Amino acid sequence: MPKAEISFITPELQKVLDSVPEQNNPRSRLDPFKPYILRWRRQGKTYRRIAEILTNECKVSVSHKGVYKFVKLAARPRKPQPEIDLELATVQPVAAKGRLSAEERQARIDFVRSLNSKTDVNEEQPKTGWDELEPENVSYKPQRR
Repeated sequence: MPKAEISFITPELQKVLDSVPEQNNPRSRLDPFKPYILRWRRQGKTYRRIAEILTNECKVSVSHKGVYKFVKLAARPRKPQPEIDLELATVQPVAAKGRLSAEERQARIDFVRSLNSKTDVNEEQPKTGWDELEPENVSYKPQRR
């Protein structure tokens, strides 16, 4: 009895695949098939099965690990890019050769010195807990098992 060949490529899908334009520098050979790969994953197809479909039906040589990596990169959310309002943005003039004036340099030095001179920790804290133990008063006996 002849074995029936099952094809997942419908005439509609074939038209879409034929109409995919060639890219000058595709990032991946799977990029043209991205919507189909993601849809097949949502439908529950395994990475191995998707690799078989792409290899047999679409003539794209790819392993199941390649499909897995592609899906992980393709499905991750992109970081939103902040919008910049050019009318509100202000540009600070840059000093010649990027150097500070003598006044600005001295102001920064004074500021850093003021930060270094401030101490938030009280050095004379009362000794409590482990600080009260002195080495000659502590005995340690290992437990036998």
